[in-house]
Amino acid sequence: MNLSQLYYFRKLAEVRHYTHAAEELFISQPTLSNSISQLEKELGIPLFKREGRTIKLTRYGAEFYEYATEALNALEKGIALAKEHAGSPTGSIDIGAIYTIQSDYLPALIKGYREAYGRSAQVNVFQGLTLPLIEDLENDRYELAFTAYVPDKANLTFIPVLTQQLVAVVHRSDKLAWSKNLKLEDLRGREVITYPPDTPIGAEVAQLMKTHGITPYHTSANDEITLGSMVDSTAGTVGLALNTIGLSPFRELITKKLIQVDDDFHTVCLTFKTASYKTRAVENFIEFTRSFEWDSKSGPPA
Repeated sequence: MNLSQLYYFRKLAEVRHYTHAAEELFISQPTLSNSISQLEKELGIPLFKREGRTIKLTRYGAEFYEYATEALNALEKGIALAKEHAGSPTGSIDIGAIYTIQSDYLPALIKGYREAYGRSAQVNVFQGLTLPLIEDLENDRYELAFTAYVPDKANLTFIPVLTQQLVAVVHRSDKLAWSKNLKLEDLRGREVITYPPDTPIGAEVAQLMKTHGITPYHTSANDEITLGSMVDSTAGTVGLALNTIGLSPFRELITKKLIQVDDDFHTVCLTFKTASYKTRAVENFIEFTRSFEWDSKSGPPA
């Protein structure tokens, strides 16, 4: 048995198709087939079985896959660590992020990470909403993501990294714009524009409205830019939104602090698959983010 056989086996177990696996491994199909046959012969068990045009792991193959993957991950981590001792971690880090942290917090975080660990590892950032980001993270499109907390995700780790304030958003011509102490009860009878209740932040706002007896008569907007434009163009409406850069283009809108709502209403987390293999660069990024202290008043890095 050799390492090539284990790498071939892992790839075939993941792709479940000899031709496709051989293409991704840059070898011929006969070479792959022969290697797997030799591995099965040495182990004395069948690793795969045919299922139509594809193949699947046998019960023995699935058991062997867990141990082979664990061994290869440990080896790859050791190689990455050895390379780090010879210099800075290399490779890339793919990060999904909600857009509301991409103008200030995330640039400051990445700047600090590069100052601490150098620029050898490339950081790629992709924008999205929490639920699609979580789905892509689970499907291995990203290694890390900045999202809201999502319950019932035992396979994911959520590390709180910052909080965001919930505010009322009103047109400057609205009488609420000039109220000194705005309460949630002041919104009764108004059309409230806020987030869809089936999103993490939307569920938090819906619970808040229910607690204060506000009838959930509202229009939904997935982000602060859409929400701001709806409040700006519809007289008499009030927005309940996170106080982010998405509201800044609307010069006729005013954000009002709600006296019953804590400033740290909504939490943003660094999210990743708990048991997945992580390169040294990714592990460094996680640890740096855990300890990173960000001053929200300082603005984006120069």
